[in-house]
Amino acid sequence: MKQQTSATTETGIKGRNIIDFTGKTIYVGIDVHQKDYQVAKVLNGFCLGNHRMESNREKLIEHLKSHYPGATFKCVYESCAWGFTLQRTLQASGMECIVVHAADVSTTDKEKRRKTDKVDALKLAHGYASGSLKGIHVPNEETQKDRSLIRYRKQLTGDINRSKNRLKSLLKYQGIDLPPQYAGNNWSRNFLNWVEQQAEKDALLKETLMLLLEQIKLLRQLLLKTERKLREMRKTKYAQKADLACSVAGIGPTTAMLFLLETGDINRFKGFDSLNDFVGLCPDTDSSGDTHRDRGITTRRHKQLRSALIEAAWQAIKTDPALMDSYQTLLKRMKGTQAIIRIARKLLRRLRAVLLSGRPYQKGVIA
Repeated sequence: MKQQTSATTETGIKGRNIIDFTGKTIYVGIDVHQKDYQVAKVLNGFCLGNHRMESNREKLIEHLKSHYPGATFKCVYESCAWGFTLQRTLQASGMECIVVHAADVSTTDKEKRRKTDKVDALKLAHGYASGSLKGIHVPNEETQKDRSLIRYRKQLTGDINRSKNRLKSLLKYQGIDLPPQYAGNNWSRNFLNWVEQQAEKDALLKETLMLLLEQIKLLRQLLLKTERKLREMRKTKYAQKADLACSVAGIGPTTAMLFLLETGDINRFKGFDSLNDFVGLCPDTDSSGDTHRDRGITTRRHKQLRSALIEAAWQAIKTDPALMDSYQTLLKRMKGTQAIIRIARKLLRRLRAVLLSGRPYQKGVIA
């Protein structure tokens, strides 16, 4: 049986098929991995090739341009741990490239059961060619690198909490009861001194306790340095926008920087609904025929940003009379946890308004 070959392979072997792709658009689906790429090329619904190559951006560009001279390339790959470097490299070389959310790539049951890199790459190429795939926002390099600082702060706070839990778990396991004044989440200097005293009383446990304490202190120092860097960034590069965001009730400096760095240019959102979808302060629904069910707040969200806005909403109702009035009205027909999400949505609307208008937020205005 004759082995099936692609159009480009036939071109290379016999030299009689189309070798000039001028005026033609080739859709390229790339399944990105650490060591290699799976690259599928589609032209007019026909697969020109689906091969694996090493994960080298320059070699990928060279391969596409040398095998399909004159063609216009539209590339797509799923968002992954390797960020947007590939997208920027392809764009710089004159090739259009989008990055899509993995959950937005539709799949069939057959594809799920027979999942391979070839299937994934070809699915991306066909999806882009059919117009069913929409790219996510790719931030510029400066914003992306500034954003890494606020995300590092989040990682540090998580590391500190885990270290505290390890220390308390060790004390509990070893039968060391905490005094009532330290039973809560209070990690004052007096509490740390008390832990050192317990370490001095037990020679066998001393080294472990002191090492855990040292880890907590070092992480706290790193967190302090990180917050200083964020403060410097807020007062220089983002001074005007940060001041506008902080004028909104409940929004502090850290939340303001988180919002600015994670959303980027507020004008990239077509409207409030688009911004609300990004943050995730909207409900999921399930409708079919006459049946309509609200499934509660959506699970697709920006986790850190949504949590920060909900936390800010609790503070905002204490300082803004209009928001407190809205909250009290909402409590008449829903639970407090549901009402605060509506207040967080109002905060989000105000954040967008002050950034677009350039005017500070006025407390007490009902909207």
